[in-house]
Amino acid sequence: MKTNFAIAIIILALLAPLSQAAGADDDYSIAYINDFSGDCEIKRKGERTGEALRDIFIPLYEGDTVITEAGSTMEIVFDDATVLKLDPYSRLVIRNLKRDKKNTSTVLELIKGRVMGVIKKLTDKEEFAVRTKLAMAAVKGTELLVETGARGDDDKVAVFKGKVEVSSFDMSGKVRHRVILNDNKETLIVKRIGPEKPKSLSRNTVRKYNEIKDARKKLDYIREMRRSGKAREYRLERRLERIDNLKRMRSSDPSFKKLDPKQKELIDEIIRREEYYRAQLGELKKKEKRPSRIQRLLDRKSGKNVPEESDE
Repeated sequence: MKTNFAIAIIILALLAPLSQAAGADDDYSIAYINDFSGDCEIKRKGERTGEALRDIFIPLYEGDTVITEAGSTMEIVFDDATVLKLDPYSRLVIRNLKRDKKNTSTVLELIKGRVMGVIKKLTDKEEFAVRTKLAMAAVKGTELLVETGARGDDDKVAVFKGKVEVSSFDMSGKVRHRVILNDNKETLIVKRIGPEKPKSLSRNTVRKYNEIKDARKKLDYIREMRRSGKAREYRLERRLERIDNLKRMRSSDPSFKKLDPKQKELIDEIIRREEYYRAQLGELKKKEKRPSRIQRLLDRKSGKNVPEESDE
């Protein structure tokens, strides 16, 4: 029974769009769930209970809460291609997602667990902060880790690269203590005391740095896809990647045979969508190869022999 339950969780993490699939405007959402594994939930603002995640590219809004259970992780991407990763047993609330011509503000609250992130370098008019019960970490553009203590008596903020201002507050909301963290420094925020003097990264923190490196590579790739107008192409490629994982599981994983008929049919249904996604991806790649109308006009004016545009 436990094996079947674990398999079901894996399947949910691999599924293509189901009831949670977002509309066409998810390409323009400020934040969305880019990836997840295991048993994760999203609780919308005002809702009493959460809903198990079944899909990627789910938009996130102010007031939403995301949750990871045992052995589960989640990756969140923001509109500037900032990437955050939640470790198992984490709970994160989206407190503020403000975007206007004058300034931008992203404020997150880590209720429990650990979050790591690669955040772009910010301007004076941009704010990105992660707060816990004990402190606020104001990011200036960095690779960082924020972690809550198991008992709620201490939290940790670590900086792999960049700069973070860590502040604790009194009951009236005024800053009580403040420290600045630079490259390869961390601080422990102790209840009723505040952040300690910055010190070198601990061994446990250094071990997490490889995950930051992976996030940085992904951040660069996502930024390039958005910059070149290929966000939709990126998402189709991701969906096809997940279908490939399901196909491998169906053909070579012995545990697949233990699934009930409904679970097997669900996997088959998802795999059948492969042709549709590949056709969409093919159309996008065709359009990339076609010269724009402006380019065609310029070529004609310069005397080049430009064939008539196809209606396809």
